Parts: sequence; structure tokens; C-alpha cells
Amino acid sequence: MARRPTHSRRLFLRGAGSVAIALPFLSELARPRSARGQMGPVPERFVTCFFGLGLDPSWQNDFDGPLEPYQPFADKMACFSVNMEQGSEGGAHCNTSTITFVGEHQQSVNVAGGPSLDQRIRRALDPAAPTLVSGLWWRRGACDAQALRVFNPDGSARPPVKRPSEVFDRVFGSVMPDPDPVDPSDPDLEAERRRRRIQRSVLDAVMEDYRHYGSDRSPLGRDSKLKMEQHLASIREIELQLAPADDIIDMGDGGGATSCAIGDRPSDPAIADYDRFTYGTGDAAPAIAWQDVERVFHLHADLYALALRCDLVRYGNLMFESAGGHMNLSGTYSAMGGSTDFPGTSQHDSYFHDNQPHHARLYQHLAQSNLAYFLERLDDPAFPDANGMTVLDNATVLIGTEYGWNHSKQNVFHAVLGGGGRFRPGFHTDRTMNCVDLYNAILQGYELPATVGSATGVASEGDASVLLA
Repeated sequence: MARRPTHSRRLFLRGAGSVAIALPFLSELARPRSARGQMGPVPERFVTCFFGLGLDPSWQNDFDGPLEPYQPFADKMACFSVNMEQGSEGGAHCNTSTITFVGEHQQSVNVAGGPSLDQRIRRALDPAAPTLVSGLWWRRGACDAQALRVFNPDGSARPPVKRPSEVFDRVFGSVMPDPDPVDPSDPDLEAERRRRRIQRSVLDAVMEDYRHYGSDRSPLGRDSKLKMEQHLASIREIELQLAPADDIIDMGDGGGATSCAIGDRPSDPAIADYDRFTYGTGDAAPAIAWQDVERVFHLHADLYALALRCDLVRYGNLMFESAGGHMNLSGTYSAMGGSTDFPGTSQHDSYFHDNQPHHARLYQHLAQSNLAYFLERLDDPAFPDANGMTVLDNATVLIGTEYGWNHSKQNVFHAVLGGGGRFRPGFHTDRTMNCVDLYNAILQGYELPATVGSATGVASEGDASVLLA
């Protein structure tokens, strides 16, 4: 992820080496108001969010079922049910993985027929803007594409980052410099870097800058100082969650530990082997309590929201499980007036092959509640953009999955949120349109040519213009 140059509308707290912590919009640091009264530009942002296994069409009509977590966003959300018939390469889940958010016919199982929608918009509006691809998944299954969501113009993929600590390092640059440099030939290089970062907060490197902007000599007013404090507190909270529970991070205020002993443990919640790109199915997939899955995904969501808020990222994808995900969840989950004990075996087989729709409803409620958590972070009124609206209001978030019910390429759920007033909320599940119609309507909202499908000759099946405000 490339580092963008400093914009006058935001401030970096700078420390030694490459550590630079961006702050959200602060009115005192904005460019002067224009003749129209607008204070500074608001960046264009487009992010896709993925969840696997699909939704029964009967669950896509309202907020009474698995979509219940989205109820707070009803006035900002447009829901669609589209068809994705153009996938033909590979077996189940592979033949739609390179279609989701792309719309073109596949070139092969793992190569899309063109760019994903986020990269198509990025290329047209801001080709130098940074992209972040991250999230949580464990199962690949029959093809790599089950865990791939962002594709370049030639159809090649940008692999996602699974470790929250790696996302942290990408957002804030390299790990903190150390007076005793790490030996680059050390086979445990990454573990040593994580160990050293846990010993001190990344905020330690910028404390002098931070103290200046919090002092009486600061150009910031009371509200902006409070916003800065809240922002840095959220970074500290993420660091504490990344550190093992029995370690203390030195926050640079003299109250923390000067050292800690963590051995070779990674600085991520230890729920499975993050460094494996994929696991197999059935017993080969990791057995994880759903609460632990949620804890790690929330770290990803917090970091992604932080990167968008500070304009360190503008495009990309955040993923909750891969297509057809075979994560073996355990624990009791309650929602929508019911509860289930996740069986500790593949939810894919239990819910879809063994015909247990009640379990499937609760699992998908879990997936949507995690994505709704990300939306909440973006919709935080404490961190508005330069126009006074939330990041979610200004950004466009496209949520989607790879199937309808039980491996059907029809009735595939998608939802569009935000968009800066470009799009009209509501349920538009007439079930006659191809995903290309929806993707092209989004392009038209950005005043871009409706070219999805043209590269590989995918025909339109309906009209998604109802989306446009």
C-alpha cells in the first residue's frame, strides 16, 4: 500500500523513521472556505465488503431476518437481488468468486475477466490512491479465488491480508525504529519485529509532536484537541488488543513497562495459523469460537475504518470469511428470538448440504452483524469529514456474497450504502437483473461510463437505475 503525500486538510503526527500517524479532519487545518462555503475537499472512497455462503431470497426483503443488524442504516442502504450466471470455470463457489464485484466472464478459475469495481472506479478517479485488501478467512477449498476480492485490470488478484498486526503495520508504515536494528537474515525476523513493537506503542515515536498539538501553543481548538485524544485512544486500544494479554504497552507517558517477555508468540489473537493462506474443508479447517472470530474481525474493521477516516486508504475490500467458508464455529449464538449451538464442524455442510435453514439464518446474522460493526465505525459522528458528514455518508460501501440459496447463481444479495447522495435507499429485489446492471448503475452514479460486461460480452438482464438518486 503506497503512502500518499500529506494533504493540507489533515495533519500527521511525525516521529523518528517512517512512523507517521494521520489525524482525521480537523477544521483548524482545513484549506480556506471556497466561494461556495465548502471547507476542503472530501476524498472519493469506494470499498467492497464480502461475506460467504449466500442468503435465501426470502431473507432479502426486510430487516426482520439475517439483515436485522443493518436496520440502523435503513435510510442509507439500497438492497438488491441479482443474478451471476456468467461464471463457468471451476466448481461450486469458484465459478462465482471471480464474478462478485467484477461482472465479467472469468478468464480462468482464479483470473477475473477484468477489474473489480473498486479498482475500476479508482483507475478513473484517482489511480494513485492506495488500496487495502484485508479481512478474515480460513478456507480456500477448490480455488484461490474463494479468498480473492480485488482484481486488477488484467484480472490478476490482490491477495488480502489476514493478520491484523500486518494491517496495522501497513496503515502506520513500518514498525517502530529500534536503536538495535533487527538482523535481516534472522529467520524469525517478523516475530522479532512484532515483539519489539509490542514493547512500546507506535505512539511513543510521535509523543513530542502530540504534546505540542495538545498544549496551550497548539493551533487546535478544544473540540479538535478532544477529537485528537479520541483518535489516539482508539489506536492505543487496537495495540492493546494486538498484544498478548499478559504484556503491557509503554504509552510514552512514563507509566508503562520498559520491557516484556513474549517469546515467539505473534502479536495477534491466537485463534489459528494466520500465515497459511488457506485451510482445507471439514476437519482440516480450524475450529474457532464465534466470539474469537468476531474479536479478530473487529480489529480488521477498526483498522480499516481508521485508514479511511485518515485518508490513508480510499479503495479496496474488507472480507468476512471466504466464499463457501468452512470455518468450524463453536459456541451458542442468539439472535432474532432464537439461538443455536454452532456444531464445531463445517457450517457450510451443516447449514447448506444438511438442510438446516435455522442454523443458516443465525450464521448469516453473525456475518451481517460483523459487517454492520464496520459500518458503525464509518458512521461515527465524532469524526466527520470536511463537509460535516460521516465517512459512511461520503464513501460508497458495496456489500455482496457469491450465491443465492444453496449454490444458486440467482438471487445473490448485494447492498449499497453511503455514496454522498448519489444513491437511493430501499429494497429493490425484483430479481430480474444481472450483477452487471447494478455495477453499471454504481458507475453511472459516479458519472462514469457503464462499461461493466463490455469486455467479455455479458448482456444486461434488467434495469438498476432505480438505485440512482
